[in-house]
Amino acid sequence: SILTLLACQNNYNNNVKDVDNKSYITEFELIQDNPKNDIRVEIKSSKAIIDPTNNDIEILDSSILILNNNVHDVKIRSGRSNFNNFNNSIEAYNNVYMSLLDGSNSFLKTKSLNWNLNTENILFNNPIHINLKNTSIHSTHGSYNTEGNILKINNNVFNRTIYNSKGEEKYTIEIKSDNAKWFKNKELLEFTSKGSQVETTINFLTSK
Repeated sequence: SILTLLACQNNYNNNVKDVDNKSYITEFELIQDNPKNDIRVEIKSSKAIIDPTNNDIEILDSSILILNNNVHDVKIRSGRSNFNNFNNSIEAYNNVYMSLLDGSNSFLKTKSLNWNLNTENILFNNPIHINLKNTSIHSTHGSYNTEGNILKINNNVFNRTIYNSKGEEKYTIEIKSDNAKWFKNKELLEFTSKGSQVETTINFLTSK
């Protein structure tokens, strides 16, 4: 992988008896191109801290932009994230918000994510809330493939509201499944279950 780091750097000694050797960076920017594909990752923050013992980077209020073929694909925001220099991986946590940048206000929220930047898969090991158009999905965990733009989620409860031409609610759909795949490029959701059926409930709303 190819790394580019841009920043303004200052070293501080907070206490004469307790010397702080960490480097504090303002206007932090880390750019990584993956030579195996056309994925580029841009990480930006107003502040970051480098640990000189291992060159790991703690990033505050991070913004992670994923570009596929130079097109803005996914943006991830979090209160904090850590870049592990040895493993070339990043962990984002503290209110992770992943917007899918498809113009439909689609987003994913979770507590944390882990991503080895040498691979295409972002892992979500905590409960996930997904918002699509007129749709919400709750899942226990999942992953997102940055190259194929495929979101895989597990133990899902899907809820969608259908409206009529006047904007009034007609009915709601609930789907429960063991697994689901969302294909971003096709705008397609696929539900499957192992050892049981996919459960679908349609609730017709009463109207006057």
